[in-house]
Amino acid sequence: MNRRAFLFGTITSLALPALARSGTLGLPELRGSLTAPEVRPVARRSGDRSAELQAAINNAARTGRPLYIRAGRYDVSNIRLPDRARLVGVPGETQLIYSGGGRFLYSEDARTLSLDGLLLDGANRALSDDDDGLLSLAFVEDLDASRLVVQGSVGHGIALTRAAGSLRDCHVSGAVGVGILSTEGRALAIAGNAVSDCKGGGIHLRRWTAGDDGSTLHDNRIDRVGGAGIRLSSASSVRIADNDLHTVEGPAIIADAGSVGASVSGNTIEGAGLGIALLGSDGDRLSLVEGNTVRNIMGDMPVAAAGGRAGGVGIHVETPGSVTGNVIETVPHLGLSLGWGATLGSVVASGNVVRRAGTGIGVSVLAPEQATVITGNLLVDVPGGAVRGMRFAEFATGDLTRVGAASLPGLTVGENRVA
Repeated sequence: MNRRAFLFGTITSLALPALARSGTLGLPELRGSLTAPEVRPVARRSGDRSAELQAAINNAARTGRPLYIRAGRYDVSNIRLPDRARLVGVPGETQLIYSGGGRFLYSEDARTLSLDGLLLDGANRALSDDDDGLLSLAFVEDLDASRLVVQGSVGHGIALTRAAGSLRDCHVSGAVGVGILSTEGRALAIAGNAVSDCKGGGIHLRRWTAGDDGSTLHDNRIDRVGGAGIRLSSASSVRIADNDLHTVEGPAIIADAGSVGASVSGNTIEGAGLGIALLGSDGDRLSLVEGNTVRNIMGDMPVAAAGGRAGGVGIHVETPGSVTGNVIETVPHLGLSLGWGATLGSVVASGNVVRRAGTGIGVSVLAPEQATVITGNLLVDVPGGAVRGMRFAEFATGDLTRVGAASLPGLTVGENRVA
């Protein structure tokens, strides 16, 4: 039996033995800073095993078998994943280290891919494209990616383009770009992932032309990221549910004016420049912001990542729809903000609890043709007033729970409790 047959022989599945040196291999240090890491030189290591790994992947995919990669350290780069590739590693122990010189793991035309239990370390080495990810997958119709550790990327962590399927239970950290980026997604399920210490943000769904994305983001945890925790750009009909977001420099959750029909429910936000922001009001679908908990919003300066909207706000909504049953606590400016100038859709804000906010609720007075209902909210410890009219970031009225809103057509304020 020759050496290649020995390395890549199969019994019931293909196996790639550890090609690292013998001895105990410690895990690489997680890159845990929002400061851009120093880019390492693009220099191939003498122990690079790209050719062997690529041959094993191609052979396994061609025969329709999974490739099991044993625990160990593998220095590789420019690994192209073909259709039907199925890579299985030992979680935390099968370590693929980027050796530099272009891309890391990528696919361009694979329809079905499965990846499980791999540790992907970019080693802070330069990628050929700053908008690339350590794991970069395009046009995958059936993606099953789980239990991946992705760290140390000078681009994005995971970059998906026109992908459908699921990305779940992965850990992404230390990316200069976004932890998880989906472009032109197709009902992608992003669930149970942990994203931390990524300078460009946590999870970003974007489309070049506004349209339905239909993706679901649920049960993810996002910690210590720059930019936005979760961002939608021209991505409509997205459900964002039951995520935990902590210590976000910009908005924790934001959807731009092209992202209509968003459903944002059951999320917990602890520390951000702005809590939840749904921008724009010209969509033909209603949005829902329900049952979220927003605490400890920082500062009150304009937030660049939210188009210069005021910071220090718990929930800011410009879209038509419902804002119901949210808990907002400890914010310096507004607990709940409705509208920005003339940009305000018809919206109901009811059953919300706001405590320890500069002002409880602010509502734009520059969109009188819209029907806005503010009723049944509990506002506690709001020294700047319970409900006030706004002209952009400036107060335009006194407390409407006292002086009434009869002079403001389209606005109903009633049965709110102030304590």
